Amino acid sequence: MSDVAAWKDLVCRLPGVLGVEFHVEEGRVTELHVLSDQSRSPKQFARDIQSALLAKFHLELDHRVISVAQIPGGMQERPARLIFDHLSMATSRDGVTVDVFLRAGEQSCSGHSHCDSSPAARTRSIAEASVAAINQFLPDRCRFTLDDVRMSSLAGHEVAMVGVALKADGKNEALLGACYVGEEPNYAVVLATLDAVNRRLPMLAVQASLPN
Repeated sequence: MSDVAAWKDLVCRLPGVLGVEFHVEEGRVTELHVLSDQSRSPKQFARDIQSALLAKFHLELDHRVISVAQIPGGMQERPARLIFDHLSMATSRDGVTVDVFLRAGEQSCSGHSHCDSSPAARTRSIAEASVAAINQFLPDRCRFTLDDVRMSSLAGHEVAMVGVALKADGKNEALLGACYVGEEPNYAVVLATLDAVNRRLPMLAVQASLPN
Protein backbone atom coordinates (compact mmCIF):
# COMPACT_ATOMS: atom_id res chain seq x y z
CA MET A 1 0.00 0.00 0.00
CA SER A 2 1.38 3.43 -0.96
CA ASP A 3 1.75 6.22 1.57
CA VAL A 4 -1.22 8.13 0.15
CA ALA A 5 -3.41 5.03 0.17
CA ALA A 6 -2.48 4.36 3.79
CA TRP A 7 -3.28 7.96 4.73
CA LYS A 8 -6.66 7.75 2.99
CA ASP A 9 -7.45 4.45 4.69
CA LEU A 10 -6.75 5.95 8.12
CA VAL A 11 -8.72 9.16 7.57
CA CYS A 12 -11.70 7.29 6.13
CA ARG A 13 -11.90 5.22 9.31
CA LEU A 14 -12.40 8.32 11.47
CA PRO A 15 -16.02 8.71 12.69
CA GLY A 16 -18.09 10.94 10.42
CA VAL A 17 -15.68 10.96 7.45
CA LEU A 18 -17.43 9.94 4.22
CA GLY A 19 -14.64 10.50 1.70
CA VAL A 20 -11.15 11.96 1.34
CA GLU A 21 -8.75 12.98 -1.45
CA PHE A 22 -5.07 13.92 -1.04
CA HIS A 23 -3.21 16.15 -3.50
CA VAL A 24 0.53 15.56 -3.22
CA GLU A 25 3.32 17.45 -4.97
CA GLU A 26 6.97 16.37 -4.62
CA GLY A 27 6.12 14.28 -1.58
CA ARG A 28 4.30 17.12 0.18
CA VAL A 29 0.55 17.29 0.84
CA THR A 30 -0.67 20.50 -0.78
CA GLU A 31 -4.41 19.90 -0.47
CA LEU A 32 -6.62 17.55 1.53
CA HIS A 33 -10.30 17.48 0.63
CA VAL A 34 -12.68 15.83 3.09
CA LEU A 35 -16.37 15.00 2.82
CA SER A 36 -18.03 14.52 6.21
CA ASP A 37 -21.38 14.42 7.94
CA GLN A 38 -22.43 17.14 10.40
CA SER A 39 -21.70 15.19 13.58
CA ARG A 40 -18.87 17.64 14.40
CA SER A 41 -17.69 21.01 13.18
CA PRO A 42 -15.27 21.24 10.22
CA LYS A 43 -12.64 22.59 12.59
CA GLN A 44 -12.93 19.51 14.83
CA PHE A 45 -12.75 17.16 11.85
CA ALA A 46 -9.56 18.92 10.72
CA ARG A 47 -8.00 18.61 14.16
CA ASP A 48 -8.87 14.91 14.40
CA ILE A 49 -7.34 14.28 10.97
CA GLN A 50 -4.17 16.18 11.89
CA SER A 51 -3.83 14.21 15.14
CA ALA A 52 -4.45 10.83 13.49
CA LEU A 53 -1.92 11.36 10.69
CA LEU A 54 0.69 12.70 13.09
CA ALA A 55 0.27 9.86 15.57
CA LYS A 56 0.19 7.06 12.97
CA PHE A 57 2.54 8.29 10.23
CA HIS A 58 4.40 11.24 11.82
CA LEU A 59 2.84 13.34 9.05
CA GLU A 60 2.37 16.98 10.02
CA LEU A 61 -0.30 18.94 8.13
CA ASP A 62 -1.05 22.65 8.22
CA HIS A 63 -4.77 23.16 8.86
CA ARG A 64 -4.84 25.53 5.88
CA VAL A 65 -4.42 22.65 3.42
CA ILE A 66 -7.49 20.85 4.82
CA SER A 67 -10.87 21.61 3.25
CA VAL A 68 -13.97 20.05 4.81
CA ALA A 69 -17.32 19.87 3.03
CA GLN A 70 -20.32 18.66 5.03
CA ILE A 71 -23.59 17.07 4.00
CA PRO A 72 -26.66 16.24 6.12
CA GLY A 73 -26.84 12.78 7.56
CA GLY A 74 -24.85 10.67 9.95
CA MET A 75 -26.30 12.66 12.82
CA GLN A 76 -26.04 9.65 15.10
CA GLU A 77 -22.67 11.05 16.10
CA ARG A 78 -24.34 14.20 17.44
CA PRO A 79 -27.32 13.51 19.71
CA ALA A 80 -30.33 15.44 18.44
CA ARG A 81 -31.61 16.12 21.95
CA LEU A 82 -30.11 17.62 25.07
CA ILE A 83 -30.56 15.65 28.29
CA PHE A 84 -31.02 17.14 31.75
CA ASP A 85 -28.20 15.89 34.00
CA HIS A 86 -28.60 17.68 37.32
CA LEU A 87 -29.25 21.00 39.03
CA SER A 88 -27.58 22.64 42.00
CA MET A 89 -28.82 25.54 44.10
CA ALA A 90 -26.99 27.43 46.82
CA THR A 91 -28.61 29.98 49.14
CA SER A 92 -26.70 32.78 50.82
CA ARG A 93 -27.35 36.24 52.20
CA ASP A 94 -26.86 37.58 48.68
CA GLY A 95 -29.62 35.41 47.21
CA VAL A 96 -29.78 32.13 45.32
CA THR A 97 -27.21 30.76 42.88
CA VAL A 98 -28.44 28.23 40.31
CA ASP A 99 -26.38 25.93 38.09
CA VAL A 100 -28.02 23.67 35.49
CA PHE A 101 -26.04 20.85 33.88
CA LEU A 102 -26.99 19.32 30.51
CA ARG A 103 -25.56 16.48 28.42
CA ALA A 104 -25.36 15.61 24.75
CA GLY A 105 -23.63 12.26 24.40
CA GLU A 106 -20.28 12.54 26.17
CA GLN A 107 -20.33 16.35 26.09
CA SER A 108 -21.69 18.29 29.06
CA CYS A 109 -22.23 22.00 29.67
CA SER A 110 -23.61 24.11 32.48
CA GLY A 111 -25.47 27.38 32.79
CA HIS A 112 -25.33 29.77 35.73
CA SER A 113 -27.78 32.30 37.14
CA HIS A 114 -28.24 34.35 40.31
CA CYS A 115 -31.40 35.84 41.82
CA ASP A 116 -33.06 36.95 45.03
CA SER A 117 -34.67 34.36 47.29
CA SER A 118 -38.30 34.85 46.24
CA PRO A 119 -40.03 31.77 44.73
CA ALA A 120 -40.85 33.58 41.47
CA ALA A 121 -37.28 34.81 41.03
CA ARG A 122 -35.90 31.35 41.77
CA THR A 123 -38.16 29.75 39.16
CA ARG A 124 -37.11 32.26 36.51
CA SER A 125 -33.45 31.86 37.45
CA ILE A 126 -33.65 28.10 36.86
CA ALA A 127 -35.00 28.73 33.36
CA GLU A 128 -32.29 31.35 32.72
CA ALA A 129 -29.56 28.92 33.79
CA SER A 130 -31.11 26.25 31.55
CA VAL A 131 -31.05 28.59 28.54
CA ALA A 132 -27.45 29.56 29.30
CA ALA A 133 -26.45 25.88 29.33
CA ILE A 134 -28.29 25.22 26.05
CA ASN A 135 -26.45 28.08 24.35
CA GLN A 136 -23.12 26.43 25.18
CA PHE A 137 -23.93 23.72 22.62
CA LEU A 138 -24.74 26.13 19.80
CA PRO A 139 -22.69 28.05 17.21
CA ASP A 140 -22.42 31.81 17.67
CA ARG A 141 -25.00 32.48 14.96
CA CYS A 142 -27.75 30.87 17.11
CA ARG A 143 -28.90 32.06 20.52
CA PHE A 144 -31.86 31.33 22.77
CA THR A 145 -33.13 33.93 25.24
CA LEU A 146 -35.74 33.49 27.95
CA ASP A 147 -39.06 35.27 27.44
CA ASP A 148 -41.20 34.12 30.35
CA VAL A 149 -41.86 31.36 32.88
CA ARG A 150 -45.29 30.50 34.25
CA MET A 151 -46.65 27.89 36.63
CA SER A 152 -50.20 27.01 35.66
CA SER A 153 -52.85 24.30 36.04
CA LEU A 154 -54.18 21.88 33.44
CA ALA A 155 -56.81 19.24 34.17
CA GLY A 156 -56.06 19.56 37.86
CA HIS A 157 -52.30 19.15 37.43
CA GLU A 158 -49.65 21.82 37.93
CA VAL A 159 -47.70 22.62 34.77
CA ALA A 160 -44.45 24.52 34.19
CA MET A 161 -44.49 26.56 30.97
CA VAL A 162 -41.42 28.26 29.51
CA GLY A 163 -41.32 30.64 26.56
CA VAL A 164 -38.04 31.24 24.76
CA ALA A 165 -36.96 33.22 21.72
CA LEU A 166 -34.56 31.83 19.13
CA LYS A 167 -32.42 34.17 17.07
CA ALA A 168 -30.66 32.33 14.23
CA ASP A 169 -29.11 33.87 11.12
CA GLY A 170 -30.89 37.16 11.78
CA LYS A 171 -34.33 35.56 12.14
CA ASN A 172 -36.45 35.41 15.31
CA GLU A 173 -38.77 32.62 16.42
CA ALA A 174 -40.89 32.20 19.56
CA LEU A 175 -40.98 28.73 21.12
CA LEU A 176 -42.99 27.27 24.00
CA GLY A 177 -42.28 24.26 26.19
CA ALA A 178 -44.26 22.64 28.99
CA CYS A 179 -43.83 19.92 31.60
CA TYR A 180 -46.12 18.54 34.27
CA VAL A 181 -44.79 19.27 37.75
CA GLY A 182 -43.97 16.12 39.70
CA GLU A 183 -42.28 15.75 43.05
CA GLU A 184 -39.56 18.26 42.10
CA PRO A 185 -40.93 21.52 40.64
CA ASN A 186 -37.43 22.83 39.89
CA TYR A 187 -36.75 19.91 37.56
CA ALA A 188 -40.01 20.60 35.72
CA VAL A 189 -38.78 24.10 34.83
CA VAL A 190 -35.60 22.70 33.27
CA LEU A 191 -37.54 20.02 31.39
CA ALA A 192 -40.05 22.58 30.11
CA THR A 193 -37.16 24.68 28.79
CA LEU A 194 -35.69 21.66 27.00
CA ASP A 195 -39.14 20.81 25.63
CA ALA A 196 -39.20 24.25 24.03
CA VAL A 197 -35.84 23.94 22.27
CA ASN A 198 -35.27 20.26 21.53
CA ARG A 199 -37.55 20.27 18.50
CA ARG A 200 -35.37 22.95 16.89
CA LEU A 201 -31.92 21.65 17.79
CA PRO A 202 -31.55 19.23 14.82
CA MET A 203 -31.87 22.25 12.49
CA LEU A 204 -29.10 24.19 14.26
CA ALA A 205 -26.11 22.10 13.14
CA VAL A 206 -22.72 23.68 13.73
CA GLN A 207 -21.35 25.26 10.54
CA ALA A 208 -18.01 26.51 11.85
CA SER A 209 -15.29 27.53 9.38
CA LEU A 210 -11.67 26.55 9.48
CA PRO A 211 -9.33 29.33 10.60
CA ASN A 212 -7.41 31.20 7.91
